[in-house]
Amino acid sequence: MRITKVKLFAYDLPNMKKFYCEKLGLVLLTSNDSFFEIAVGKSILTFEWIPTAIQKQYHFAFNIPSNLFVQAKHWVKQRLEVLQLDQQDEVYFEALKAHSLYFYDPEGNVVELIARCEVNPKNDSDSFSSEHLLNIGEINLTTDSIQAVAARIMEYGILPCFGEEIRTDALTFIGNYQDGANILLGPSKRNWYFSNKDAIVSPLTIEVNSALQLNMTEHGEFMILKL
Repeated sequence: MRITKVKLFAYDLPNMKKFYCEKLGLVLLTSNDSFFEIAVGKSILTFEWIPTAIQKQYHFAFNIPSNLFVQAKHWVKQRLEVLQLDQQDEVYFEALKAHSLYFYDPEGNVVELIARCEVNPKNDSDSFSSEHLLNIGEINLTTDSIQAVAARIMEYGILPCFGEEIRTDALTFIGNYQDGANILLGPSKRNWYFSNKDAIVSPLTIEVNSALQLNMTEHGEFMILKL
């Protein structure tokens, strides 16, 4: 499974565009008064304006080369604060064989850089920049109808990582380990790792393999469209 496009929502588009395009240096693909679109390696991330009356909260991860985690951490620290947990500013996930760090964007989204040691390719560079981002490696899908949403996704052959059971009280990683991309299916009111943010059922669109579009509305309605 590949995460080819993700559409999220934002209250302050100019501030978000400045953060991602100027502070982090991601390439702006297109924009107008109601949205902007940026390249994350081979994936595309869109932020569309939404009124502040609608609640939202996102977590997503960008894959980086497996050998550039130390350089990426230094690059992030030159630009903003890296989140800490128990006085640590990084974590190693044994199951995924991956190193990760976290930071907030201007609207409190929990952004992660993840270096998957076994599946992310290496890069010959001895430094890191936004040009080294590979793709979108994770995106949350928060719902209080986990079993029903999981069943719909699995109908299209997108299965839990490692053949795990669907969990209703924690995250289930959906997607093949070897592909290095996962939809994080989980309940609301769950705290995001390394943050003080709790998951909220939020509107978003996830495009998978340039073939399927997974849509969650602000009211928690889920649908899948074939492209």
